[in-house]
Amino acid sequence: MIQWPPPPDIASIKELTQVADTEEFIKHGSPTDEYDGEAEELFKAIAGFSTSDITANNILPIIERIWSKSFDITQDNLVAHRHKLLALAQDIERFFGPAAKPQTRQSS
Repeated sequence: MIQWPPPPDIASIKELTQVADTEEFIKHGSPTDEYDGEAEELFKAIAGFSTSDITANNILPIIERIWSKSFDITQDNLVAHRHKLLALAQDIERFFGPAAKPQTRQSS
């Protein structure tokens, strides 16, 4: 039997952090694996979460802690980053949280 929603997996977390490009490094030419270290740390932090715990409110503080450490973001500067970090947390919730719905690719 397939579990729905599926638990977070490292490949998806890496892809979500890459697409979010919160610091716009990839946008400005950095390699696509720029956020892999942060994604791995985030994955380790949430891997044991139950589906009901995978919410933006629970994930955002973890992301903020990881990003603050990795990118030397001060508490004052964190406010300016919060909307992008929140969007990443919301995407993770959308794919793996309690209200997750099956995702399908649509052909154009």
